[in-house]
Amino acid sequence: MTISPETTSYTHDEDDLLDLIRKYVELHDRGFAARPEWAHQSSAHLLLALGRRFAPAPRPHDLVGMPDRLCYGNSARYATDHQAEGMVYAEGFALINAGGADFHLPHAWVVRPNGTVLDPTWDDSPGRAYIGVPIADPTLWPVDGGGLFADFEKTLPLLRDGFPANVIADIGRSLI
Repeated sequence: MTISPETTSYTHDEDDLLDLIRKYVELHDRGFAARPEWAHQSSAHLLLALGRRFAPAPRPHDLVGMPDRLCYGNSARYATDHQAEGMVYAEGFALINAGGADFHLPHAWVVRPNGTVLDPTWDDSPGRAYIGVPIADPTLWPVDGGGLFADFEKTLPLLRDGFPANVIADIGRSLI
């Protein structure tokens, strides 16, 4: 397979995100006693165990950006409205370049069946990276706006008990 400069850039950006997630795991492990009975020690541990890489792609011209800072609800509602097209809600970390600076942020987006991102909140432009967990079960999509990994009441059961069987969509690329 030939790797284009765009692919190399995305892979580099994805690797930066992956390094950030690993640093969160390291910091957590230094500061907190392990709970061996839990499925995942933190959201970062969960992302390393279940996360996937997703390729940025331009969004459709007819999609007007949804409100900023509401990515969880925006993405869940968009995925719900486009389930028939195979859209899936995903949540994790994303890289955005704003004003010439890179920002690694907790974020949510929609994944197309081919593994590319449709981000209803941010304008798409080259250079972004997305690492997260694609959720196949629409009953878990946070249409109320609170993210699965950002809302303590939603996160705690996932960390303690893990995801129910068949909830993670088989979409996106491996972290390795």
